[in-house]
Formats: sequence, C-alpha cells, structure tokens
Amino acid sequence: MRDERNIILIGFMGSGKSTVAEVLHGMGFDCIDLDALIVERSGRTIPEIFARDGEGVFRDLETEALRSLAGLRRAVVSTGGGIVGREENWILMKALGTIVYLQAGWETLRTRLAAGEGRPLADKSDWSKVEALWRRRLPLYEKADLIVDTDDRTPEEVAERIMKAVSRSWELGVTSPGPS
Repeated sequence: MRDERNIILIGFMGSGKSTVAEVLHGMGFDCIDLDALIVERSGRTIPEIFARDGEGVFRDLETEALRSLAGLRRAVVSTGGGIVGREENWILMKALGTIVYLQAGWETLRTRLAAGEGRPLADKSDWSKVEALWRRRLPLYEKADLIVDTDDRTPEEVAERIMKAVSRSWELGVTSPGPS
C-alpha cells in the first residue's frame, strides 16, 4: 500500500526547497510550491506583493495558502523561508505531515542567493543583514521533525536522504529531530 502522508520542506532562501520538491515529485509525490500558489491566487509576483503591500500582507497570504492545503495526500510542500515565523503555520504544517528542514551553511546559502533573483528579503547589497535574518530563523527551522543537510549534496542526494529519514520515521510511527 502506498503511503499517503505528506512532506513539508522548510529552510532559508536558497536551501533548495523548490528544487528538492521537484525531485520528490519524480518519486511519486504531488508537488505544491506555496509561493507559486500565492502568486497564482493573488495574480502578482512575490516581489510585487512585498513592494505594494509589505511583508505582513504576504505572510497573511502565506498562512491562508497553507491553510487551504488541509486534506492534502501524498504531496511534498515547498514553503517560503519565513513561514516558520508564525506559530499558526507550525500547527498547520504539523497537521499536514512531516516537517523537514533543509539545512545549509551560510556560505552555501550566500553562494546560491548571489546567483538568484526575485527574493525580496535577499538584499545582495547588505549580506550582513541577510545573514542576521538567517541566524534569527535558525532556532525555528531546528524545530522541524527531521533535519537534512544540503551542503555539498545534489538535489537527488538530498531527496534520497529525505526519503530514507521520512520512511524510517513513518515506519516507527514517530519523528525525531536530528541531522541526516
């Protein structure tokens, strides 16, 4: 029998959530990108929402999108990096499935962020500010059910580690924090 539980990916910008979610999609999971869902429903890009309405409105849309996923089965949900800042989001994520933190060191994140675009909170002119945000969120990310290190690993390797760790926790009927 196929397991119908969900995997919720959390982590800082650049940790690989969307990329790893696509790999897990290839392993038989439906794939939900929460940011893409917000864009679809609002008709605006994430940077547009931040610029016009501010981060608070974006966080409200994020919680609303997460809430709309109740009843989801056999899916991987890629979340935004700041979803961990609201207690309500933790309750919703826990109800959805196993929360997996994609952990990456600051140098890895900075390299990945430097190569990307469209992240309103990744101010490339002030890396110290971005690093401070990452450090503030670390204790929140570490509340995840499982932690998987992404440094020096391909998305496929990360997905394999997630599947091993999640399968093991599902078999035992428990989840336990710790690096994988």
